[in-house]
Amino acid sequence: MKKRVVAALMAALMCIGLAAGCGNQEEPSTGGDDANEEENPGNEETPDDTDGDTEEPVTVRWLVPAVVEEGEDHDLVMEDLNKKLVERINVELVLDMIPSAEYADKVKLASTSNEEFDLMFTSSWLNPFVDNVASEALLPLDDLVAEYGQEMMASMPDWLPTAGTVDGVLYAIPNQQIIAEQRGVAVQKEYADKYGLDITSMEDISELYPFLDEIAANEPTLFPIDPRQPLVISQNYEAIVGNAVYIRRGDANMELVSYADIVAEQDKMDKEWYDKGYVREDIVTVTDNSADVKANRYASSIQTYKPGLEAELTMNWGKEYIAIPLEGSYVAAGGGNSTMTAVNVNSKNPEAAIQLLNLIYTDKEIFNELLFGIEGTHYTKTGDNSVEPVENSKYNYGGAAWVFGNQFLAYTLPGQAEDVWEQTAQLNEEAEVSPLRGFTFDPANVQAEIAQISAVVAEYNNMQYVAEDIEAFSAEKAERLEQAGIDTVMQEVQTQLDAWKAAQ
Repeated sequence: MKKRVVAALMAALMCIGLAAGCGNQEEPSTGGDDANEEENPGNEETPDDTDGDTEEPVTVRWLVPAVVEEGEDHDLVMEDLNKKLVERINVELVLDMIPSAEYADKVKLASTSNEEFDLMFTSSWLNPFVDNVASEALLPLDDLVAEYGQEMMASMPDWLPTAGTVDGVLYAIPNQQIIAEQRGVAVQKEYADKYGLDITSMEDISELYPFLDEIAANEPTLFPIDPRQPLVISQNYEAIVGNAVYIRRGDANMELVSYADIVAEQDKMDKEWYDKGYVREDIVTVTDNSADVKANRYASSIQTYKPGLEAELTMNWGKEYIAIPLEGSYVAAGGGNSTMTAVNVNSKNPEAAIQLLNLIYTDKEIFNELLFGIEGTHYTKTGDNSVEPVENSKYNYGGAAWVFGNQFLAYTLPGQAEDVWEQTAQLNEEAEVSPLRGFTFDPANVQAEIAQISAVVAEYNNMQYVAEDIEAFSAEKAERLEQAGIDTVMQEVQTQLDAWKAAQ
């Protein structure tokens, strides 16, 4: 059966980031703490509320962004996996892998047209969580989780569920992976070696410039860097409303900063990179560069850094990569909301959906078959907790572990340290924590202004690269943002922030 794909994209909310565990898709970054280090092989004996011998299995349809390509053996693995799921909880999974570029629109269409599905990926950056809550597209989960998701909730740190909570109601289950945001650069090892790039850590991105100059001058078939993450803004500011309202990272006074006041700094860097030849000449017209990413046409890319990133990118893209962290990791107010799973408000099988999520979140065997397929066919065990995918495997979603639940259950890959999850927990623990932690902005009163701001941002998207006068361009964009109502959004954020402070 050929899988379909579905979605609803880009948020009017918080956290530039990404994605972390997202590889360069701007993957975002979410995570765990010491509680995450304990693997729970989980519910092999999970009792089912129904009699599996007499009742038909319940089908649960799950919509996820295809951050890795759907494998030819997708149906084969689903058939084998479903035998185990039926034995454990009498549930069969239909996993719809939807191309990431299409996910937002297709999920939104599925939701508004009452198409039957049960689980969906939602986040601060893709199929926006806050928008979904505001439009009542998500089912409240507190009662369901209390009955069918106890093991799942017990496996995560107490503070993590707050990322999926609005006004005290749980609407989404955060995935366990990296939560601290840290930018980094991924570089094809072949060219790092060729041009003598040997940096284990960077204080500033300018340290990469000599390497980018070499690529621009000597490698005509390559683009020096994929710049899709807005490095200046994401390293220095924390978004409360993306493309609208920020604070400086770590500002204890939580003084609000307008995007209109900081966008010029980002525009200036983008223009400088374009003029130096670091950025592809056709960037203004390119709306989807996934084919070029898969073809390894970028010598380097801005990434969300995390332990084990090199192995993940090498597996996903088929060439060896190195990853260089940029200094400074940070846990944002919405840390944890960049990768979550929610239940469609119109789901006909919400109990089974939570049972399934609970099992995948806590059962090591089930989780790793979902990721890597069938042992001996798609991967070889190299240790108790490590695997090597077979060459040209027809099923490998290991690079998408952060999409599905508890990445800390995942087998390690060649090139990943055995203690990669302990390293991840340490990065989370040592990160600077946002003073906004616990504050959630409700955009209900300024939805029109946020939509207008988004339209302005889309109109000017990537035009900074080819602007003749970058200062005039940035000033014009800032003026348009103010006309769209960015000051009104700022005032609403300030009102809610003051109320939140007073309640602390």
